[in-house]
Amino acid sequence: MVAAALGGEGGGVFTNWVIDVAQANNWLCQTTSLAGVAQRTGATIYYLELFPRAEAVSEQPVLSLFPAQGDIDITITSEIAEAGRMIERGFVSKDKTTLISSSHRVYGISEKSDLGDGSIDASELIALAKRYAKRFVHYDMAQLANAHQSVISSVMLGALAASDVLPFDKASYEVAIRESEKSVTSNLSAFNASYERARAPAAIVESFDPVQREAEFVFPDARTEGGKALFKHAQMYEPSLHELLYHAIVKLVDYQDLAYARQYLDQLDSISKLDNGNSNVAITRHVARYLALWMCYEDIPRVAQLKTRVARGDSIREEVRAEDQQIIYVAEFFRPRVEEVCAMLPVGLASAILNSRIMFGFVNFFMGGRKLRTDTVSMFALLTLLAKMRRFRRGSLGYLQEQTRIGHWLEAVRVLASHDQEAAIELAACGRLIKGYGDTRHRTTLQMSKIVQRIQNVADTNGNRSWPSAAELVRLREAAFAGDDNVAFEEALAVQS
Repeated sequence: MVAAALGGEGGGVFTNWVIDVAQANNWLCQTTSLAGVAQRTGATIYYLELFPRAEAVSEQPVLSLFPAQGDIDITITSEIAEAGRMIERGFVSKDKTTLISSSHRVYGISEKSDLGDGSIDASELIALAKRYAKRFVHYDMAQLANAHQSVISSVMLGALAASDVLPFDKASYEVAIRESEKSVTSNLSAFNASYERARAPAAIVESFDPVQREAEFVFPDARTEGGKALFKHAQMYEPSLHELLYHAIVKLVDYQDLAYARQYLDQLDSISKLDNGNSNVAITRHVARYLALWMCYEDIPRVAQLKTRVARGDSIREEVRAEDQQIIYVAEFFRPRVEEVCAMLPVGLASAILNSRIMFGFVNFFMGGRKLRTDTVSMFALLTLLAKMRRFRRGSLGYLQEQTRIGHWLEAVRVLASHDQEAAIELAACGRLIKGYGDTRHRTTLQMSKIVQRIQNVADTNGNRSWPSAAELVRLREAAFAGDDNVAFEEALAVQS
């Protein structure tokens, strides 16, 4: 048997339970493990070989220390992408392997750090597992574990017991859980729920109406007159945009204030006229989404605002499973650059620092990586003060820079729409480039500026140069997502210039 679990999910406890069950039933069991990269980022792989003592009468069997491809009876994983990796490694075979896996996703570092959409499609992984496994047992084990305030290892054990691949009765597993004396009540509860879930027949869809559509989004009741006015303004747009605009307004008000959300809708009004009656309102849809995200750029006040929220503290307590009266300690890692510090300062002061080698060097002396204990009163108070600095954001250098770049992008969309609607749609979709912070933010902003400059250069020559086509803009956008070294983007830009 091969088992894979992420750090903190109780993979070691799960393995010990299986060993205890095997020994209680007079079976030999040998296990080895290969630790993952780090807590919650790399899966630890456990390999177990089990053999009945009754068949080892004359001599002890020789048990292997590592799994062999095509020789695995049971593969069990705590997350569906790990099941895919087990298939890739050859630890799942059609003729003999029962594959047990949770169907939920825990996104890996490579998925999170991808400049575009690097996420793995869970539905494709499930289809792959059904194709390559002799038998495939899967459901959302993480949800079940959370419902019973347990760890996913107990849910995995319940699925294993219900699969009947090992010749041990349910009571043996329950005894192992009790004798381990580890959160017995919650683990037993999760184990039994998982056992019943794995035994239940697959759900049957009784009816399906392909014509049925999702219910139209309805704006909730606003609590202030300003909020009512914003929602009324947003309702003037196509109904298909209402939900997007609602979330944009909520985000912008939270980020700054009601006036900031009104500013967003005013900018969007000039763009909505460009769709020329197109029922898909593609230009407006792209701009509405990426303009809201761009306007909520992550400066120091925003980071401080997010880190001092009560909900974040509750989330941390829930993740580490701290009791109500239990004290937890929180350390935050910061690495601000001089440019990010100056972005929150008034334009005049920030420009003076950036343009002076002496002042720049002095501020840079205090920069670099910092590990700060934000569970202390003094540091939490400092972050709270920084969060309140957002009141002065409109007078900061960062605000001036971002609004200038946004203005250039929107103007380029307007100019291009008068010549090529499809190209304007792709330019609006280029708003997806703007993301991240620090060096990533600087690089993606520069890429967007160069794309916009391409349109401005054509406009400055009164159209004597060719306007970039939709296909060219798609190639530039894809090249920008090709890697953080910027090489592919610069090569694509050189070809099209």
